[in-house]
Amino acid sequence: MTTTSRRRHRPSFRRPRRLLGLALAAALVAAACSEPPTGVAASAPATAECPLSALAEADGTVEVTLWYSLGGPTQEVLLDQVDRFNAAQDQVRVVASNQGASFQEVYRKYQSAAAASTDQLPDLLMTEDTTLQAMVDGGNVLPAQACMEADEFDMDTLAPVVRSSYTVGGQLYPGFAHLSTPILYYNKSHFARAGLDPNDPPDTLDELYETAQALKDAGVSDRPLSFKSSWNYYKNWLTAAGVDLVNNDNGRDGLATEATFDTPEMRDVIELLQQMDDEGLLNPFANIEGGRDHYLALASQQSSMLIETSTASSAIASFLGGGLDAEAAGEGFDPDAIDLNQLVPGTGVFPGIEAGGEAGPGGGVYYILNTSEPAQQAGSWRFLRFMLEQQNSAQWFTEGGYLPMITGLDDDESVQAFLQDEVAGLLLTPALQQVQEASPDEPDPLVGPAQDFTDGIEDAVDAVLFEGADIAPSLQAGQEEVTESLGRYAG
Repeated sequence: MTTTSRRRHRPSFRRPRRLLGLALAAALVAAACSEPPTGVAASAPATAECPLSALAEADGTVEVTLWYSLGGPTQEVLLDQVDRFNAAQDQVRVVASNQGASFQEVYRKYQSAAAASTDQLPDLLMTEDTTLQAMVDGGNVLPAQACMEADEFDMDTLAPVVRSSYTVGGQLYPGFAHLSTPILYYNKSHFARAGLDPNDPPDTLDELYETAQALKDAGVSDRPLSFKSSWNYYKNWLTAAGVDLVNNDNGRDGLATEATFDTPEMRDVIELLQQMDDEGLLNPFANIEGGRDHYLALASQQSSMLIETSTASSAIASFLGGGLDAEAAGEGFDPDAIDLNQLVPGTGVFPGIEAGGEAGPGGGVYYILNTSEPAQQAGSWRFLRFMLEQQNSAQWFTEGGYLPMITGLDDDESVQAFLQDEVAGLLLTPALQQVQEASPDEPDPLVGPAQDFTDGIEDAVDAVLFEGADIAPSLQAGQEEVTESLGRYAG
């Protein structure tokens, strides 16, 4: 029920289905980043052993170098935990080194160092979770599960969706992760001015359209939905609908060799966004590294709603919430008690195709590199285990805005106070629920050439939203380019 031309009626979303894979043509465009790290992509990894005993046998303090990419409050949390860990014992000393302004930058530096000499690599590497397949295939990672089992760490404390998402070949690779998930931010004052319930944000894409229409009809905002065209949103929409973006069960039953995201569901999502843009309901922005214009659209009240990562909660609470407290911005929000020209931020679950809140976790993950000496590997795990402690996981949430990868924080007093008394905590509540309730049976796709994959999806959609291209040929071209990249990666 899709077409290559723009339609003036709304697309209907189909029932979930699972694709088995498509026979695809290869594109002619080559990309260097699609080459496998070691020349041949790995299959199931061999069983690894964690050298815990090497730490006890080491002479003096073992120095562990950590490469990371964080800024602002999140960097402050990491450095505070490094300082407290170093001060609490004298066996291991962590040296944290900021390698850039983004996950992509630190990963590029890792790739450059790995290509030159493993002697230049750190002991611990923090990078984006989309690199999982490539990190495994590169052969430089000690699966954290080996250390967890050797150290008798209770893996049942890890959120089920985290274990399923970051396990390859039966082994959990990252030893720590600070997570995020997309949610809906909105201005409660605008909802009240438009006659909408300010405590009832839209749950689905259909409701999102209707809400945007009501806001525009009421003259509240020029383009009600500020939308950064991120591959992450398309991935979550399709995954929740049971649609694979690559073959081999989303790369979980074997190395992904074909892209499969050109589906009726994907076309309908893009068609709805296109229609919203035509009708002046969408305020679209390209997904540019470091871009902030989509935030400013809310701050200037040009837009009333924004789909963004949960880690934006602190920033949005700061420049939208102003002096509001959690009680004033929460369910007790009273439109009659404030000036409705004031910004009052609220959040809702990620609007889905058929239901809200169906979005998986993403974010930064920490790898122990096996290129280090055994004592450094053991020391790296010692620090990761420290970060996994309840107090430290809670700090990542309450001060850094990142969602915890462990369970059991609901009873933590600092977490309870944060959720009840802080605007940022109030805004994070839907995100915390999404991660806690996310199904471990539908993990994200595993893709080796992750950058080519994400670029292919975004380029296909952006051609429609920003260049007026037709949906069908744009998606087909993007899928063919990604398939070509996957083929080069698989060798």
